[in-house]
Amino acid sequence: MNKVAGVITILMAIIIVSFIGISSTGLFLQQEDDSVKIGVVATLTGIGSYFGEQEIKGLELAQEEINKNGGINGKKIELIIEDSKTSPLDAVNATKKLIYFDQVNFIVGDSWGSTTGAMVPVTNDNQVLLISPSSILDSLSNDDLFFRTVPTTSVMMEELANYAYDKMGSRKVGALISQTAFGEEHINDFKHFFKGEIVAVEMIPLNQLDVRAELMRINELKPDTIFNIVGSGAGIGNPIRTARELGIDYKWIGSFGVQNNGLIEEHGNLVDGIVYPYHYNLSLESTASIQFNKKYEEKYNELSDVTAVNAYDTLMLLAKAIGEVGEDPQAVKEYLLSIENYEGASGNLSFDENGDVKKPIIIKTIKNGEFVLVE
Repeated sequence: MNKVAGVITILMAIIIVSFIGISSTGLFLQQEDDSVKIGVVATLTGIGSYFGEQEIKGLELAQEEINKNGGINGKKIELIIEDSKTSPLDAVNATKKLIYFDQVNFIVGDSWGSTTGAMVPVTNDNQVLLISPSSILDSLSNDDLFFRTVPTTSVMMEELANYAYDKMGSRKVGALISQTAFGEEHINDFKHFFKGEIVAVEMIPLNQLDVRAELMRINELKPDTIFNIVGSGAGIGNPIRTARELGIDYKWIGSFGVQNNGLIEEHGNLVDGIVYPYHYNLSLESTASIQFNKKYEEKYNELSDVTAVNAYDTLMLLAKAIGEVGEDPQAVKEYLLSIENYEGASGNLSFDENGDVKKPIIIKTIKNGEFVLVE
């Protein structure tokens, strides 16, 4: 027993030497190392998995580039990745783990609106800076430690509503809307800006796949356009496919989430003609954009999407800020707010007083199985 007790004592001594103290949360703080830890929360599983995968792809490219060029003041970036599972509860648990156990000062994520909304109070309470590449909810627009590299719902819906009325000739719109904060904000903002009539709004539970009954009810009111905010990734095409099978012909509009490779891979030309707002022009000729697209295609053998490029810009911006002002989240916040016309891979950007990105919005459509600018 004495030998066992001696071994235990030695092991405990080694553990104690490996840490420098106990924080106010009761957790051990590790010694300084040669890395800058950045927490990541992404929807790697669940209905939002497409966006989580894109977030990670963009972050990986940025991490490789930054570390290849010497890191941040000689320190390599270490990404600590957690899966929110497209669940607010899991997103909160992941956030707490990154803050209390991993002791991060910065988190990138999430790639889904409701999960990000659940994370923001936790990061604010703990003075951790959170920056999302794809959460567009208007409700998150506050003067706090939350930033985003994606424009808000209202900004994008103003452009879409005006285009639908002025260019598409839409006058009577029926809407298929997911029962989420994302869906509700989209229809409310669209209603606010649209100069025509909203003839029907059908709210669809998040996991409901069959929308035949809802489409038939809308069809009775004879709309000329359907606003489709249902599903994610390839699932966005399911209502369009159903309408085609029912012999119902509409003009279709949607959110920025329309632009995803899975949609065309699964539905082909069935989704041709849907119109949507976007905030990333793949044809940008800036040096940063050209270099990013080249590296992305070489690594992943596909065209980049907006979540990936936004995630890339997010980490590049964080690295630039930390390199200039250090790892204090408040100092990084002030630095990000002071940025004017940063040349990112997604285009020139800056932030307003609430940490909401300022970027131009473009209108796109699908034509012959390709995502293109409207003519």
